[in-house]
Amino acid sequence: MLKEITDKSYEIFGRYNPARPLDICTECCMTPEDESRLAGMRVQDIPVQLLSDYNDGAKPLKTRVEEIKHFLPRYLELIGLFQFPAHSAELSFSRVVPFDKNEWTEAETGVLREFSRAYFRKCLSIYPIPSASDSITTILIMFQGAESGLRELFPVYELLEIWEAEATNESLLHFRDLYFHGFDPYNPAKLSSPFGDSELASVLRIWIESENTRQLFSSAIEKLILEDNSLSDIDAGELSLLYEILGNG
Repeated sequence: MLKEITDKSYEIFGRYNPARPLDICTECCMTPEDESRLAGMRVQDIPVQLLSDYNDGAKPLKTRVEEIKHFLPRYLELIGLFQFPAHSAELSFSRVVPFDKNEWTEAETGVLREFSRAYFRKCLSIYPIPSASDSITTILIMFQGAESGLRELFPVYELLEIWEAEATNESLLHFRDLYFHGFDPYNPAKLSSPFGDSELASVLRIWIESENTRQLFSSAIEKLILEDNSLSDIDAGELSLLYEILGNG
């Protein structure tokens, strides 16, 4: 499913070509030779490190939208493989903000939302996230950014609805991680990641504390504890504690 969506993105965005020079600092962030190489390469062949250098380098407040659209399918392809094109996964879409929906067609925003839903399902089906130090909170922050425009493109409520429908062992362990480790232990209204902001923290806190969420995950965790003997002692202990917390909320 994810590959089909990525292939579709190459078709939709394939008509865009970036103007030269690219919107990247070539004084200290990227050499002129690498800027030229990046601009001239077939998008499918761009290595993750070169795209990361471009993504992380000094850039204008708003990258030219045609330039973003040109590279975007490769972003999606790499993210789908958990090879995030940024020094921190949360910043993978930093070039897309500020997002102005008037600059994007319905087909373009549609394929991006398809990707976010399919990719989130994939993340929920795998535990742990197969990239160092990343968690389900990382993925939520990546799609939310720090701009309301990006949140309009990737609505967090759609992702949470998907989570509610995915009562797998892996998704429950991700829920455990969000509940116990996704928030600052000294400030439960703040996410533990420095890239998460108060708006997203509030949405996630309200969601995990809602009666519907508590009942849904409490029942699923109870079933998992009773039926799965392969849980580690730590996982079984934390899930049991979470089950008690949800039931007594």
